[in-house]
Amino acid sequence: FILRKDKDVKDLWVYEAFFKMWPCIVLTVEAHGKTNKAKAAAFAFALSALGDAALCHNDYKETELSFVLGLVAFLAAQWCYVYCFSKTKTKSRAGKQGSGLVRTLGCYAYAGGLYAFLYGNLGQIKIPVLFYCVSIATTFASSLDAASRSKHNQSSVFGILGAVLFVMSDSSLALNMFVGPVVPHARLVIMSTYWTAQLFLALCFKG
Repeated sequence: FILRKDKDVKDLWVYEAFFKMWPCIVLTVEAHGKTNKAKAAAFAFALSALGDAALCHNDYKETELSFVLGLVAFLAAQWCYVYCFSKTKTKSRAGKQGSGLVRTLGCYAYAGGLYAFLYGNLGQIKIPVLFYCVSIATTFASSLDAASRSKHNQSSVFGILGAVLFVMSDSSLALNMFVGPVVPHARLVIMSTYWTAQLFLALCFKG
């Protein structure tokens, strides 16, 4: 399913969607707990599973609505991740305010640069993509802030790795979808970094 797709096979997208969804379904069950952080993490993974299904439908049927629905699901998941990072236990006072500002600006600068690069190819979905770029940049910045506040313990390192891999996966997906086949073995790269990102985030929020 990852390495090849045949759009001529009837309803193949349903099988591929299930194949892509099951890791996040498993993480949803594993992450669920009594705390608000655990509930938010489980909700994020459930939203990601729904986003996987919507984007898979778009991959085969090429409908703008399914793409936007998938984008909205992942956008909501990103804000759940931000909430989870905000609940990271603090082991020391926050680091220097200046360094935190530089990290945050760097995250938004990358997202802004990617959006600017994609802008001419986005058609009528410029606004949804803009909101998503802001959301994933916020997730990335939140992971760095949480790591700084927790003195880079193992859990926070998992969080950073998860956020970085999520950015890599989404950037590869966006480039391949809106610019062209610029990422070698794109489907393998996108799904492997995405699943690994979700695993690292699950490990982070469980810690």
